[in-house]
Amino acid sequence: MLNIYILEDNPAYLKTLTHELKNFIMIEELPATIKLATASPKTLLQTIKPAAEEDSLYLLDIEIDNSDLSGVDVATAIRNASLFTDIIFVTSHTEAALSILTHKIAPLDLIDKNAPISETSNQLRRDIQQVLDRVEDRKIRSHNQFNYSVNGQMFAVRLDELLYIQTATGNPGNLEMHALDEIATFHDNLNHIASLYPTLFRVHKSVLVNPDHIKQLDTTNHYLYMDNDAKLDVSFRKQKLLKKMLNHHHSK
Repeated sequence: MLNIYILEDNPAYLKTLTHELKNFIMIEELPATIKLATASPKTLLQTIKPAAEEDSLYLLDIEIDNSDLSGVDVATAIRNASLFTDIIFVTSHTEAALSILTHKIAPLDLIDKNAPISETSNQLRRDIQQVLDRVEDRKIRSHNQFNYSVNGQMFAVRLDELLYIQTATGNPGNLEMHALDEIATFHDNLNHIASLYPTLFRVHKSVLVNPDHIKQLDTTNHYLYMDNDAKLDVSFRKQKLLKKMLNHHHSK
């Protein structure tokens, strides 16, 4: 399900955007829903952390009256939480969109409030379909390769070559990926990665592992050893399930 969030300070235009999206979703029977439509950036900011773990789309008015936060500020917070969440900017001053370039937000689209509503509606339909196609493609690709982004550039590693992913020590908001032949640091969070790659197992709050590359589980000291001899902590509550999973895997 694609969750859609809208930030727009003009009540009439907020109503229009919501109406157009709801109609399109209903008529086309799309796997999408409007989770929140608001004029408050602070209210929207509260949704960012949970939305980073979902398939989400944000429509953001760039300039918000009576607020010390702009749509660009909100978008920056969204991008810091997730590289995959899609963002569409909305503005009546298209020249303001130039400020987006300096923030490396990589929005999906820009909607001009001055455009006829029929044009806006068609633009929204194309954007929603593109987001849904990307979500589906990401799910398909996730079965055989791990994808990550560094400075806006996408990279991929065969999923069967991935060993583990852990939070980067001393580098908040970043993860460290260890594969058979490479190590990479990138911006994301483990909850989001776990939602995209269900074959990875959370052995600890800060570690996701590929069970196929676990060499040994030490249940006495709560450690496991990977094929590259890395020693990783295993939380006590995950140990029983992991042991059961490994026994099942080795019995095949």
